[in-house]
Amino acid sequence: MTIQLFLLIITITGIVSSSNIRYISGELDSAISFRCEIAQLPFNAVITWVYRPKIPTVNGIKWLPLYANARRLTQNNRRFIVDYSGYNVQTHTHLSILTINQLNLSDEGIYMCKSNQHQSIANIYNLTVTASMKIFPNDGIIELNPYQRSINLSCTVRELSTNIIDPLKIKWYHNKHHINQHKTSHLINKYPHNNQATLILNIHNLSLNDSGLFECIYNNDIIGKGVQIFYTSSVLGYSKSISRKLISSSWILLVYNMIIIFITT
Repeated sequence: MTIQLFLLIITITGIVSSSNIRYISGELDSAISFRCEIAQLPFNAVITWVYRPKIPTVNGIKWLPLYANARRLTQNNRRFIVDYSGYNVQTHTHLSILTINQLNLSDEGIYMCKSNQHQSIANIYNLTVTASMKIFPNDGIIELNPYQRSINLSCTVRELSTNIIDPLKIKWYHNKHHINQHKTSHLINKYPHNNQATLILNIHNLSLNDSGLFECIYNNDIIGKGVQIFYTSSVLGYSKSISRKLISSSWILLVYNMIIIFITT
């Protein structure tokens, strides 16, 4: 077993110089998946996942084995999970998906998916872990009801342990325009704590002008997330207009039918 592992390490060490490298980034504490699909392999081929940390760790060994097909080769880290589908008869491919949960800085490095067949090409992923960002109440889409007068949007950024959080680098934008914190309708407060900071945007006297895209950007767009806000009054107004047209059309149709009935009788 030791000899086989040594040969495996020697084999893949030369492959890393290949240009077939995908650069992937993931946020702290998030989950990330690498999809490896290799074609033209025999049904009994073995798909192996290995990992080379950014900083070599144990006894100078650069490559650490993770999985061979669905069999775990390490007991040190159970945050690594493989979904191995095996050989697909229709597509003639082997599929293996490696998922890493709760990303941390030590997960940075190169991940390789390789078959034991010499003619196959390795799938290589270079993972970088970045600061994390969370928006409350949520990122994505928020619909405001016509009676809502204010809303608070908070953006929390957690930096890597190797960096120091700078609250001044967190900024809110509305439809690509920076929100000036001196505006009376937008009050911004910063709360630095434990290498993370929160920027709170308070919007008062809501109107149609407050609809659109709100983006939180950190450190010159090193990371950013957006919230699309829709003011439902515009939706309601459109719905009422459509309803009036439908009612008007219904009355015209009803009168027309009554005239036809009267003529025929």
